[in-house]
Amino acid sequence: MINRVEHLRRNQIVNGGSFYTPARFVEIAAEWLKRDGIGPAYTIIDTSCGYGAFFQLQNYLPENRYLGNDIDPVAVRTARENFPQIEIFNRNALSGAGRAAFGLHDEKICVVGNPPYNDVTSQIAREIKTARHAAAPELRARDLGLSFLKSYAALRADRVLILHPLSYLIKKANFTAAKSFFGRYEIRESLVFSSHEFADTSRFGEFPIVMALYAASPGGGLSGEEVRNHLFRTLEGDTFRLSDFDYVADHIRKYPGRERYAPEILFYTLRDINALKRSRTFLSERCTGAVDVPPEKLSYYCYIDLFKRYAQVPYWMGNFDVPFRAATFARYAETFTALSKSLHPEVFGVQPTPEKSAERRVKAYIRSVLKRNRQ
Repeated sequence: MINRVEHLRRNQIVNGGSFYTPARFVEIAAEWLKRDGIGPAYTIIDTSCGYGAFFQLQNYLPENRYLGNDIDPVAVRTARENFPQIEIFNRNALSGAGRAAFGLHDEKICVVGNPPYNDVTSQIAREIKTARHAAAPELRARDLGLSFLKSYAALRADRVLILHPLSYLIKKANFTAAKSFFGRYEIRESLVFSSHEFADTSRFGEFPIVMALYAASPGGGLSGEEVRNHLFRTLEGDTFRLSDFDYVADHIRKYPGRERYAPEILFYTLRDINALKRSRTFLSERCTGAVDVPPEKLSYYCYIDLFKRYAQVPYWMGNFDVPFRAATFARYAETFTALSKSLHPEVFGVQPTPEKSAERRVKAYIRSVLKRNRQ
């Protein structure tokens, strides 16, 4: 079975979000579906099937009806060759994703797959993210994957087992943008892994993906608090909850505002840890993304600067805000400030050289933060 994109150029892969699924995730999906009781009464449909990797579920659930769809005619042709017994459509699943478009009526539906994702506001490969993808007004979003989540709710799917960026769940803006989905479904299973599991992302920045099994919930779907307290497991065997950590962003401004302070100290816009790795911290000149630092908050920004420099962050934290230990921060604030200022003479002028132990203390503090706040 072909599990990588053979016929697309890099710009087509990025614009279409077409990263095809390794077979081992299909095996895990089969285990979850069996455990969740997805019997022959369910129609299993992949509305962005690519070459048809998820149709290998037939090896584990042979009695179900399967349907497929993809907007890419070459992918559809390959999928039909690989799975001639399956009806596969060639249409835009986001043009109006009602059941009738796929010959579905009142039967139980289980959506599976790895829908395309392409956040046009992301810094990754921004120079070639130029395509706009047609979608019905009720399904439009800045990211293709968020549009597909909305389409699953429009299909009134009973179960949804898909791969998507972890940021859809843990970033408030994304979670809110897909409220029509997350407000309807609860999480039954989840597994977090690196985007580098996809062969075609090797040249791009690493970020966390989650494979999750969602179930329609008559009483209402996920809340932000439930996501914060959900126990995520990683492919490598690690576990984490968002609520395991305190976050500096709860104490500072991340984006530019109208306030100005004396002395003028500027810091670049904060998004998440992956963005911090690529961006500047303290700025010597004002720019569009400049955040004005209140003098009383300087130690927090200095800590972020040092976190960027010293933290060895696991990939699954890539979309987190910068974590810290709120209870002990004040004890280290002067050290953070002195060390960070000494590293930026272009902003703060020449500073006294910190004690040799300062760097060791900072590194030890950051290591303790990354070991969890509340184990």
